[in-house]
Amino acid sequence: MRAVLRSGWMRAAMAAMIGAVALPVMAGTAPAGAEPAGSGPIRYVALGDSRGAAPSLTTLLEPSGCARSGQGYPYRVRAALKPSSFTDATCVAATTDDIVDRGQRTPVPPFRTTRPQIEALRPDTNLVTLSIGGNDIAWASLIQPCFGVSDQIDSGCRRDAGLRARQDAALAGLLPKLQRVLDAIRQRSPQARVVVVGHGGYYGPVGCFPTATVSRADMVFVADFFRRFDATLAQGAASRGATFVDIAGPAVGHDACAPVGTRWFAGQFPSGLTPPNHPTPLGSASMGDLVVRALRS
Repeated sequence: MRAVLRSGWMRAAMAAMIGAVALPVMAGTAPAGAEPAGSGPIRYVALGDSRGAAPSLTTLLEPSGCARSGQGYPYRVRAALKPSSFTDATCVAATTDDIVDRGQRTPVPPFRTTRPQIEALRPDTNLVTLSIGGNDIAWASLIQPCFGVSDQIDSGCRRDAGLRARQDAALAGLLPKLQRVLDAIRQRSPQARVVVVGHGGYYGPVGCFPTATVSRADMVFVADFFRRFDATLAQGAASRGATFVDIAGPAVGHDACAPVGTRWFAGQFPSGLTPPNHPTPLGSASMGDLVVRALRS
């Protein structure tokens, strides 16, 4: 019997609530004059999914329906750069379509429909951060077969040719979707420095119970999936002159099996108030620091 890797964090979060009553940065070429860390005011908009919203078990009823905790990496960036204006348009479960051209039906109360995130941009916006793509490909489902009841039991997902084919197809389909978002950002805010925040870092080279029940051999396959996922995001960023910031490299040693106080990400189960498969407050702060360092480099 396989343990379920929770791709829908809401269900696991609610269950947990009831039960408990040197920096690797890859950069594209930014457009001339699009350096928000230079002279002049910074006008910053954060777009993206739950990696930016950084939901907590205490933000399930946050009025926007997007479960923003106010502890996501965009707030770390804001604190460091002190922009003259800041808009957090991130929302849990967001996809590329939710950013560009449709209202998102939020997955948590009050279950409202948001406006497309892209509408937060203005012609004078000169800094945009973007974390997107995971929900488009349902990333957790693409590694779920690797998870079993224990990290000591080998599920053999690395030998599943069908699973690899599904990963390949999902990542191939993601690239044009990301490029579409970046094109839309450039159209609305032509002078913006755009930062695409990488994915990965959740899991390390070995598993553990109960947060990462994957055998050592299958963890190689999981790591390769995240490597290819990040490569897709980096390729999209480079093709549109955006900056890609790697998270997975700096996150080594801070995965879901690390001591609780040093984890950047929760694994299969909540870590404190962090829902499954989401960045912890430490992880969000660290991601923000990486973005700031990339902008200042």
